Amino acid sequence: MHPDLAACLTLITDATAGLDDEQAAARGDGRWSIAEIVEHLDRTYTGTTKGLHRCLDAGAARASARTLRSRALTFWVVTLGRFPTGIEAPTHVVPTGRVRLSEMLARSRADLEAMDAAIDAAEARFGPGPVLDHPILGPFAPAQWRRFHHVHTRHHQRQILERRARVA
Repeated sequence: MHPDLAACLTLITDATAGLDDEQAAARGDGRWSIAEIVEHLDRTYTGTTKGLHRCLDAGAARASARTLRSRALTFWVVTLGRFPTGIEAPTHVVPTGRVRLSEMLARSRADLEAMDAAIDAAEARFGPGPVLDHPILGPFAPAQWRRFHHVHTRHHQRQILERRARVA
């Protein structure tokens, strides 16, 4: 697995180590629980995988033209590794809250591996340029998808650790 994606798995497993399903499901402040954060992350992994498979099946990249805004956002997130706060998650990656942490951890490993394979296949087929749009940030190249998921997972790992401190 690519180091950026392997780091995603490490960030999740380290942040949730020792938590049981009940602790991970606790929602004290109206925000997502730890289990829901992990579910959200996994939904982003599967969403990227599905999008890349649509490109591969169609035989063409599905990236829009880069705009000044998308370039700036991509630089902020992918290059600088900064994740903006206060942005609402797209509907398709909002957690359902019906999945236990133990299930999500096993699923996340498999889904990260599937995403890694899809990114590799897209890069081999379409090259290093933009291949698929992120729903908020714009067109990403394969390497940018890997880095985005690392930055995004790190952002949510911090939230997991904050919630974990309140649960413990």
